[in-house]
Amino acid sequence: MGGLEDGLMKIAVLAVATNIHTIRWANALAERGVDVLLITQQPPRSSDYHPAVVFRILPFRGALAYALNAPILRYAFDRSGADLLHVHYAGGYGAMAWLSGIRRRLVSVWGGDVYDVPHRSFLHRRLVLGALRGALRISSTSHVMADEVRRLGITEQIDVIPFGVDTSAFRTRPEAQGDDPFVIGTVKSLQRKYGIDTLIPGFTAALADPAFAALNPILRIAGEGEARAEYESLARAIGQNRVRFEGHIDHGNVPDMLRQFHIYVAVSRDDSESFGVAIIEASACGLPVIVSDAGGLPEVVDHESTGLVIPRDSPSDLARAIVRLALDAPLRQRMGEAGRQRVQRQYEWSACVERMIQLYRELCVPPLGLPTRLQAAPTERTDGFHRNSACKLAPAE
Repeated sequence: MGGLEDGLMKIAVLAVATNIHTIRWANALAERGVDVLLITQQPPRSSDYHPAVVFRILPFRGALAYALNAPILRYAFDRSGADLLHVHYAGGYGAMAWLSGIRRRLVSVWGGDVYDVPHRSFLHRRLVLGALRGALRISSTSHVMADEVRRLGITEQIDVIPFGVDTSAFRTRPEAQGDDPFVIGTVKSLQRKYGIDTLIPGFTAALADPAFAALNPILRIAGEGEARAEYESLARAIGQNRVRFEGHIDHGNVPDMLRQFHIYVAVSRDDSESFGVAIIEASACGLPVIVSDAGGLPEVVDHESTGLVIPRDSPSDLARAIVRLALDAPLRQRMGEAGRQRVQRQYEWSACVERMIQLYRELCVPPLGLPTRLQAAPTERTDGFHRNSACKLAPAE
């Protein structure tokens, strides 16, 4: 590994600091001894992060922030001595990294940055293509999104590394009591793309089946978003008082929420739903899942084995799938067990993190004859940045 045998490397991460996936990646890397500098425009909550993570807050906000922050990003990266810049999202942050001129960059695409942003205008497309072209490598959470990147004309190598699931935290539910209500559930942001306005009518249509209605079913929707009032109105109109909105659920509480469900449903309508991390979390909890055929959702479900894949925007198909699973307990158990086994094989969090670290190792090997910049992390920092343990965010200069 050319100087990486001691495992010492320093990675600069450019990402939204308040996003749960950024938090999970940064913490996992720090726990494994990677020296992490998180560069961001969004001030994080220090309590979310491992004490070893270092922050650099970029100063500008607003429409021109990505361009204005680009030279500051370059200065921060060069000064840090990081071996690689890992850019999360090929839209705004990807454009910033491209404009900064930093060449040693890995770009992770997330969904909307390749499905939606390039089609907004010529300028948006140019910025996304600039972010992707010339990157040392590109990573994608799903094969279907990697194919979408290639359709943009990108020829750089793409590594598929999913958002994984910690199956020690996301585990199977205890045996349900006979008098418990039968719960159909989802954990999603309340936005149009996620198809909550398909889920509510589909659940309501299922109630027309007397055998399903006899189970005393309820629909629990966890999440917040701008469409909540609209969906609450829809539920009042047709939901027969069986639809409950749970509000925001912290990620640490999601496993407990999932273990209260009998069936998990995710019926997104947009292909920008490029990877179903919530679905594999539900599968890890031993739940059968019902998903739409949007984006990367079918990729994380083995149809008729771990769950059911139905057409998007189809309440009638959803109702039939709900009734089928609700009335067949052995089928639910088989699908739940198969789903958890599939997650353990393909999406275990620790394995996904190790795959990312191995990619870092490959990209951090210097060209033949050139010295590596890998170095041990100092006990006292002298470069103007602050460790999380000090609860300080370094101001931009």
